[in-house]
Amino acid sequence: MGSGQQGILDWRGKQAGERPSPIRNLPSASKTSLLTTDRIPASVLLKRVMEEVSNRIQVCDHEQFLDKILPVDGGAVDKIYRLLLEDKTYDDGHWCGFPQHGAGFKEDDLYEPFVSVANKIAAAARHDGEDEEQVRDASWVDYHHMSPRYLNAEGAKVRPDCLLALGALAKVVGNGSALAEDKKEELFWLQAVAAVEAKREIRVKDEELILQLLCYLRMILVEQKDRRFALGLALSRTQISVWLQDRSGVLGMNKAIDIHTEPKKFIQVIAAFSLLPAHRLGFDPTMRLAREPSAPIHPYRLCSTGPDQFDVELYKRNNYSTQWVIETKNGVYVTLKALSLLRTDVVHGSGSIVWAVFLYDERHMDPGQRQIFVLKQAWRLEGMANEGELYRSLWTAQEASASEDVQYLGELVHDEDVTIDGAVDNTHNLIHRGLEPIPPMFEDSDHLARLKRRRSFDPEFELVHIDIVTDKIHQIHAGRSTSTPENRTRTRIVLKTFGCSVKFFANNTELVRILLHGVRAHRFAYQHGVLHRDISTGNVLIALKRGPIKPVSEREIPFKAPEPDMVELTRICLGREIKNRCNNLDISSITDTMIEYALHAVAEGSQAKRIDPESMQLAYCGAKYVVAAYKYTEKFSTFAGGACDLATFGWNGKILGEYFLDGTMREQVARAPRSGTPPYASVMLLNAIDVIVNVHKSGLNRRSVIHDAVHDMESFFWILLYLCLTRLGPGGSRRKELKVDIEEMSDSDERTRIVRLRRIVFSFFDGDIATLAWNKRQLLEEWTAFESEILIHVHEYFAPLKPVLLQWWHLLLLAYEFHGYEYHNIHDHVIALLEKALDDLGNQVPMEPSERTAEAEAEAEALKKREDFVRRVVYAGLDPPAVGGSDVQRPATPPRSPKDFKSSTVLDVSPESQRQPLRSQLADNAPSSPTPARPASKKTKLETKLERKT
Repeated sequence: MGSGQQGILDWRGKQAGERPSPIRNLPSASKTSLLTTDRIPASVLLKRVMEEVSNRIQVCDHEQFLDKILPVDGGAVDKIYRLLLEDKTYDDGHWCGFPQHGAGFKEDDLYEPFVSVANKIAAAARHDGEDEEQVRDASWVDYHHMSPRYLNAEGAKVRPDCLLALGALAKVVGNGSALAEDKKEELFWLQAVAAVEAKREIRVKDEELILQLLCYLRMILVEQKDRRFALGLALSRTQISVWLQDRSGVLGMNKAIDIHTEPKKFIQVIAAFSLLPAHRLGFDPTMRLAREPSAPIHPYRLCSTGPDQFDVELYKRNNYSTQWVIETKNGVYVTLKALSLLRTDVVHGSGSIVWAVFLYDERHMDPGQRQIFVLKQAWRLEGMANEGELYRSLWTAQEASASEDVQYLGELVHDEDVTIDGAVDNTHNLIHRGLEPIPPMFEDSDHLARLKRRRSFDPEFELVHIDIVTDKIHQIHAGRSTSTPENRTRTRIVLKTFGCSVKFFANNTELVRILLHGVRAHRFAYQHGVLHRDISTGNVLIALKRGPIKPVSEREIPFKAPEPDMVELTRICLGREIKNRCNNLDISSITDTMIEYALHAVAEGSQAKRIDPESMQLAYCGAKYVVAAYKYTEKFSTFAGGACDLATFGWNGKILGEYFLDGTMREQVARAPRSGTPPYASVMLLNAIDVIVNVHKSGLNRRSVIHDAVHDMESFFWILLYLCLTRLGPGGSRRKELKVDIEEMSDSDERTRIVRLRRIVFSFFDGDIATLAWNKRQLLEEWTAFESEILIHVHEYFAPLKPVLLQWWHLLLLAYEFHGYEYHNIHDHVIALLEKALDDLGNQVPMEPSERTAEAEAEAEALKKREDFVRRVVYAGLDPPAVGGSDVQRPATPPRSPKDFKSSTVLDVSPESQRQPLRSQLADNAPSSPTPARPASKKTKLETKLERKT
């Protein structure tokens, strides 16, 4: 970023300097989502859209676009044209009601004639009737004077000038409806089939017009869970262009058409919305609204009157509660509740949705007797492994393995690539119909001169450029930053596993055991060639992988003993190192075998820059590695001196080669987009620049980072730290300090403590990616601050877990500095420290009776929360019976005993940091913003953001 941009705050509340370059392609770390549309300023939405489509706007030949995206038979167009000539809707080369060419007019003058003409074209197109695959009851509506009142009044409102609206919903959200205003807020965007944005002046930047239109298309995709893509029209006086937005980006026409001089093309555009099947307009024909006892129905087949008119109850309280009937090749499922809608809020990407579902054939059964499954839908990037195939490969590997760790993985029932009319639903072939985009233009001197006259223009970030050749010809080009178009395929998987989030833990022992199970499952997958890449509090197992990797057995680097002279030289360096840094280590206890293994690890570490096997640097680093491992072992284990061996240090594993598959190069893998949930993502992955760990002064330099198992183990660490810092104890309730109004506190010391806690939570978990990246990197560089400034804020309930966190922290430091056995066998080391933690928790000093009573009550409350969570899902839309009020056996109920909670480590594949809470929970789950010192000068963007969060 440029030097003029504001810096960020570190966890101490100090200005940290210039903002670093954050990693792209990771989702936002914000806990505030756009899953609902209230209180979103247009400026915020526009910024969000620009970030998402910054290099994803493509254009193609306008005639090919019309013929493939909006195809209408030429005979039908001619017939409509003749009808409109007869009734003078189009007369003397001009559409009725539109301002005459050259006449001055206001923006308002466009809406009424456009809506009138568009509806006449639609009526003529429907003259011969409709079929079941078409949108049933829709009309073009002028919303210029009926903008959604609930949207934030800050700046311009988010409002479409015109919509092609479903009549069933337009009736209930219109100004004459008796529906409560808050319900209108929730339903407004559900009516949209297509959006229109209009501007009066040709000289106004049409780039801004298109970006505003993309805001509307984004809202349609976010709000309508049965939409695969959205279409919109950009109307600039007499010029109109069509734009399509889906999960791969944006595709538009390279030339706008003049509605007056090219009337048949205009007719084709409007008529297509009436004549094409609904799936050609972006709807999903495999999803219908559940409406028992009536048959399920597609939203686009609802109407404003009769038995199929819209019922507000179909959409329940919010998008989480809407129940869908989903057809798969394995059967038909009914959704109970959306467990995650988070990635639908990021329009470009996977768009993952996760539901709890049951079989449609079991809809008349007692809810407590149904089998509950988890159904996940996502748009898989071309070249990435199919998630279902990865599950199958792991369960196949289990059949030939004696490992019990596979029990902690989700159990696959079904997976598929979704098809429509027999064709696989993907963005390039089915949605874009194979259209090839026109590459970005190379500007000539005249074009560059025009750009220079534009204020604050950066050609590197130009999203789309429009040349006004004449007042009747607009030529549209992709921006210079446009990347190669990507292809995404819609997939679904059904899992048998259903449970509750790790946040519902009942006590510390259970929390540690849940993490242990997750690490064991991760180790099993990793050993068999699958890397998780997205560990979070709500996503403990397989999700969003970037493809298979080589199994561990194929990556082992054979041990090669160094030359005796190098061993002797290392021993000399070791003596000096012991004298300077570790006086209590007897050099005679370090065998030659230990030195040989240390040299092997330092020389072959997969991400270290290769060291000359005969250099002094190798001996120097080998000696430092021995001392570092000794100090770690002595500090955190039962090791009490004496002879050292491989088992003592945990060096009896293997050094692994890099994992990428044949046919790819290291540079390709290193450049691949990094995945993860920012609050829990590894510091190495969050930062675009190298992060140097130099605790033991090794001076080792690393090459570019490739996502590996150690980074996922770091994510487990951040999960535990997050819970210990933000939770009150069992059950997942947020700490009171993160919710209290500190402005009303009279105790200055307590207020200071809470401000510091909030800064830490914000800096490491609730901030944006740049904030998280900078603070995590800074903490590694100032590694002693973890114990003195971070660990002290752990809630008192989690005090027994402080030693676990401290050891885990030092393990990561050791692994990242030397890339030795701790790095390559990170699972075994983490499992060992978690098992040790379980032993320590079991050997705690017995509590006083009052303390035991309080803990038992907390555990009981946590278990009740679990039960309530599952009952709310199982009995979605119904009044669930009271706990203990029915003898009906409930499937997949989370465990009541800390000894049986396996399912709680394999549920909910949604990163918690981005999950949209219910409105009643917003206050409880609001991000804990720090309270920075505010100078009297103009507020920075960051300060404004922090004020909003607070």
